[in-house]
Amino acid sequence: MVIALLLTSEALKGRPMFNPVRKNDAWGDGYFGASRGSRPHLGVDYVVNEGEVVYAPCDMDSFNLSYPYSFNTNDNHILTGARFNTKIDGINFDGRLWYFTPDSSLFGRDIPKGYPIGTAQTLQHRYPGITDHLHFQLRTETETSDAIKYDGWYYVDPDNWV
Repeated sequence: MVIALLLTSEALKGRPMFNPVRKNDAWGDGYFGASRGSRPHLGVDYVVNEGEVVYAPCDMDSFNLSYPYSFNTNDNHILTGARFNTKIDGINFDGRLWYFTPDSSLFGRDIPKGYPIGTAQTLQHRYPGITDHLHFQLRTETETSDAIKYDGWYYVDPDNWV
């Protein structure tokens, strides 16, 4: 199994570290296909801390604002993220990266992998006790794909070494 690569200043010196997939908490697991009651989890959740810098996990074409929920229960804590297109190993994907505040100056642009794109949000207002995380999801025209199997995930914060 491939684990999401976490790059920090330490990693850039040749010592890569890993950012884990969210393990079981009061709200479930973060792996692809985990139970969500009557449906499977369609992405992979990577553990983060609120306020950390989020960097593009892959080349992101047509980077735009996205909302993980069609409604928000508390307007003071609206959860957001980004929708984008990407091509990995010759496959075209429609992607979602949620639970971060994207840099609005990047909307409509093509973003290279590793570029800073925003800051991680907390999910505590919507899901008390959940492990804060980024939700990464890739979808082709016909199916949702297990995002962790693609070697393109990077979560980088050089000012906050692990």
